[in-house]
Amino acid sequence: GSGKSFHTALALLNLTYEPGHVILFTRFTMVAADVSIIPEFREKMDRLGVTDDFEITAREIVNRKTGSRILFRGIQTSSGNQTARLKSIQGVTTWVLDEAEELVDERTFETIDLSIRHKELPNRVILVLNPASTEHFLHRMFVETRRPDTLYVHTTWHDNRVNLSQSFIDRAAQTEQTAPERYRRIFLGEWGTDTGGLLWTRADIDRARLAVGPTAWHRVVVAIDPAVTAKATSDETGILVVAVDKERRGYVLEDLSGRYSPNDWASVALTAARKYNAAIVAETNQGGDMVTAVIKSLGDRAHGVRIVDVRASRGKLARAEPIYSLYQEGRVFHVGPFPALEAQMLQFNPDAAGQSPDRVDALVWGLSALMLTPTRPFVV
Repeated sequence: GSGKSFHTALALLNLTYEPGHVILFTRFTMVAADVSIIPEFREKMDRLGVTDDFEITAREIVNRKTGSRILFRGIQTSSGNQTARLKSIQGVTTWVLDEAEELVDERTFETIDLSIRHKELPNRVILVLNPASTEHFLHRMFVETRRPDTLYVHTTWHDNRVNLSQSFIDRAAQTEQTAPERYRRIFLGEWGTDTGGLLWTRADIDRARLAVGPTAWHRVVVAIDPAVTAKATSDETGILVVAVDKERRGYVLEDLSGRYSPNDWASVALTAARKYNAAIVAETNQGGDMVTAVIKSLGDRAHGVRIVDVRASRGKLARAEPIYSLYQEGRVFHVGPFPALEAQMLQFNPDAAGQSPDRVDALVWGLSALMLTPTRPFVV
């Protein structure tokens, strides 16, 4: 709620009015930039009345007056790590690493960082993040000892209060009273430690990690924990692709979560379902009926896609505990790093006020459908 996304987009659009810039805008994972990120830039263009100055595609914004470009790319995609491709992009003057706390590989950071070396124009690296654990390499590189080559900007929701809804302000006040440590981390942007939540610890997650998973699956599902709105202050929609092999071991394959409109998250989920020949899983009493309705509204794209409903009869902690037990038994694996999901797992405390653990909810629904719960399939 501090306005950092607003000001980052505005600054980058202004920068494109200087000729010669190639701005590389990255996230660790980026699903459909035209759905999840570019609308933020379109809104700034509309406010400034400069939309006609720009040509916009699904992955790029070009300033027609100067030729300067903003390229939107993911570091990790379904095809693997894209670091080599990103470092080979010619003429990059500015690298933006958005949601920088999600990048946990220091070598990847250094590889791209060292490739920003334009000879004539100023070179910039912009890190946009919600502070994570003090164990993160960015804390060691930039925070433990402040660097003279770095400008530090720390904002909180107080700086942006005039633009926030009363419901957001009320939630901040409630969190400050009921969960002060979470308030400091989430609302004030203070660095903390990975002590673990009520269930998972860092050791649990690291023990479950695989560099490469199996090549064949017994069953795959796309699990959705939907958000109703797609505002900057809305909860994200959790979308995870999870699978099970013939020995009934579970695997997390992709985290496609983000802030989407209902049509957009339905489109992302359908694309993943087609890719993996997977069913879509959603909780009926907290959005499942809506998921089915929204997917049906996409018409022929949804034809033949299986919808599986799961019904919550217990609280979040009671539902998550059996999944945690599967991790403890060594029966669930993460195929690669999933920083945002894993951060939620480490902070998981359903009794604390604050943002909903959307990714963890999707994880629980997906693995429950595959490994624990008899379900009823529906075909749209």
